[in-house]
Amino acid sequence: MSEATDAPAEAAEGEHQERAIPPPWELTYGQYAGTHCVWCGGYIPSRARLVGISVGRSGVHVLDAPAYAGPCCP
Repeated sequence: MSEATDAPAEAAEGEHQERAIPPPWELTYGQYAGTHCVWCGGYIPSRARLVGISVGRSGVHVLDAPAYAGPCCP
């Protein structure tokens, strides 16, 4: 008889791991504006995809910004 384990399954070959999205105060102006890749900083002329939200606050001010990645970062 086999026992079930609670260990998470490893990512299948070819799948990428989740990447952490940096907080807004670590983004450059282009990354914050959505014209540059959130991970490599490269310019995204087309085919940008939304990969998440960069979440942050400064006191009562909400600094959340959409985070985009281009074809440069799968």
